[in-house]
Amino acid sequence: MDEPEVRLECMTWQEIGAAIAAGKKTAIIVAGSSEQHGPHLPEGTDAMIGEGLAVRLAAKLGDALVAPVIRPGCSDHHLAFPGTVSISEDVLIATIDAYLESLRRHGFDRFFLFSSHGGNFPALQRMEARGLPQDVVVASNLSDFAGVMLGVLHRFGRDDKTIPHADASETGEMLVFQPDLVHMDRAEPGYVGVVDADKLLKEGLKSVTANGVLGNPVGATSEIGEEVINGLVDYLAEQASLLHSD
Repeated sequence: MDEPEVRLECMTWQEIGAAIAAGKKTAIIVAGSSEQHGPHLPEGTDAMIGEGLAVRLAAKLGDALVAPVIRPGCSDHHLAFPGTVSISEDVLIATIDAYLESLRRHGFDRFFLFSSHGGNFPALQRMEARGLPQDVVVASNLSDFAGVMLGVLHRFGRDDKTIPHADASETGEMLVFQPDLVHMDRAEPGYVGVVDADKLLKEGLKSVTANGVLGNPVGATSEIGEEVINGLVDYLAEQASLLHSD
C-alpha cells in the first residue's frame, strides 16, 4: 500500500486542509541548495535528498507534512563551478521566517527545520542564537549530520574522513531517490583528506578539489544509500522529538 502524500507541493488545498484538521500540524522545512555535485551528480542533489529525507521523516513522525524545499541555499563556496546559484544567509533566514509566518496561518503549530546542504548550517545557527519560538526546532549541528553519513560509510569498510559532498554517501542516497540522474561511469575521487569547514566556506571548494567532490563516490551503491537515509531519518526524528517535550 502506498504511503499517503505528505508533500504540500503535490497536494491540493483541500487535501492539505483535511490533513491539518486530522492532526498533521507539524511542518517539516528543508533548506536545500542548487549547486555543483561533481561530474556525476546533478545540481539539485541536495534539494532532492532533502525532500526524500523529509518524506521519510514525515512518515516516521506520523503527524507531519513537508513544505516545499527551500532552494537555492548558501553556496558561495561553490560558485567557481558553472551552474551554482547562491543566496546570502540573510536571504535564507528571511525565507525561512516567511515560511513560518505563512504556514502558521493555515494551522500548523509545530515546525522542524533541517538542512541537506552544509553551507546552510551557519544560517541555522544564527537563527538559534537570536532565539527560536517555542514551536520551532532546528537541527543545526553539521558535525552530527555529517557524522551519521560517515559512520555508515565506515560500517561498509570505507575510510572516508572529510565532509561529505558528492561522495559515496550522497551518491548512494541519490541512487535510491533519483537513480536515473546518477552517472556512475563519471564518478571519480575528489579531495579525500580532512577539510576545515570554516576554511572551506571562506576559500571555496575549488581551492581543495578540482572536480568539486569531497570524498570518493567510486563504489557507491543503493545499499549504502539506504543505510545513510535510515541513519539520517533516525537522527532527525530524535531531533524533532524535542517539539513534543515539555
